[in-house]
Amino acid sequence: MDEIIKFLDKNTDGWEIYRERSTSKSISIEKGRVKIIESSEDVDYAVRVIVNGKVGFATSSRLSIDLCERAIKIARISEEELKELPEGKKVNVEGIYDARVEGIDSNWLIESAEVLINSAKEVGDVNPAQGYVEASVDEIRLINSYGTYLEEKLTVCEAFLECVIENSNAFEFDQSRTSKIDLEFVGKRSAELAVESLKAEGIESGRYDVVLSPIAVHEILSYTLYPAFFAENVIKGRSPLTELGKNYIGEVTLIDDGTIPYGLVSFSFDDEGVEPKSTTIFEEGVLKSYITDFRHALEMGIEPTGNGLRGDDQYPVTSPTNVVLEFKEESRDIEDDALVIHALIGAHTSNPVSGDFSLECINTFLVKDGERRAVKSAMIYGNVYDLLRKVEIFGKDVRQIENTIAPSIRFKDVIVSV
Repeated sequence: MDEIIKFLDKNTDGWEIYRERSTSKSISIEKGRVKIIESSEDVDYAVRVIVNGKVGFATSSRLSIDLCERAIKIARISEEELKELPEGKKVNVEGIYDARVEGIDSNWLIESAEVLINSAKEVGDVNPAQGYVEASVDEIRLINSYGTYLEEKLTVCEAFLECVIENSNAFEFDQSRTSKIDLEFVGKRSAELAVESLKAEGIESGRYDVVLSPIAVHEILSYTLYPAFFAENVIKGRSPLTELGKNYIGEVTLIDDGTIPYGLVSFSFDDEGVEPKSTTIFEEGVLKSYITDFRHALEMGIEPTGNGLRGDDQYPVTSPTNVVLEFKEESRDIEDDALVIHALIGAHTSNPVSGDFSLECINTFLVKDGERRAVKSAMIYGNVYDLLRKVEIFGKDVRQIENTIAPSIRFKDVIVSV
């Protein structure tokens, strides 16, 4: 390592070395039986350098002089500009690492899978067609030429199950930073939804009050709304959110917070070494701020918000952390006289520039006068900004679905086509 640092100090104006070691243990379920137990370990290195104000980047499974030389060569022909790298800072965040996850073994995985399967079969004659239980540990290390040396461990456990009965199917899942995941809920709920959806009936196209589950809320917002408040997209003209202080989404408050205890996207520093923050994006519908990685914060002239995260290619880009939705009106009973939607298909085809969407609904139910009946395939159409202005009430069933923390939400007068 010392030799590599000396090489980078001599040949660059600034440098960063990122290392991620990921280990996972998982068990898969197929046709109601335990199928495969697997374990994996991956180590990835990413080197980012600044040469004459230009950025070079290279990745490998091994840190070497050759890797650094490749990053330097790219910097010499790069058009991406960057003057500096962050001076890293770490904050304490509770509940992002559980040592018990590292101790998970094959017996724990088998027992967990059996709980999933048995919980589903207790509901009725369903087939737990496919599913899995997985436990993973990420070890992150980040150093740079600006004095940053940061390390941390993160853990996640997840359970997923899809159940089938005749021509009906449904899924459910749970995720946690700890070894405590609600296996019985996942198994039972996926089976109940499949059974309940078995005798679906048709409805007429028209306008309905619609209730989206926490899963459906995440699916629609993550593709239509979230990219619009990335500073990079605002800079490049790929966002309609161009005017701070303007009301875009009615009365909904939305906060990006990477410091929430036990949050699935909480951490003590982001993947560039910037401390996570709580950033209010919308306050009662009014645009207050954007989120950004370090490079685009410099370009926009704002403080970085701790949202520089790395994807599969290990390059840091703007990404949401834990996105919390709030609304002044709450109720435990929000489903009466509404179309209730468990999940959506096709969210990735939505337009993040305009906010337009056209999505297929799955495991959908029409509730009227206290009676609930399954509905055959339907589509919802609209624009996310119009939709959020139609929020009537939030439920009490708050869940974290990937990076979204929200309850079921009721919207009025949504276009439904069958």
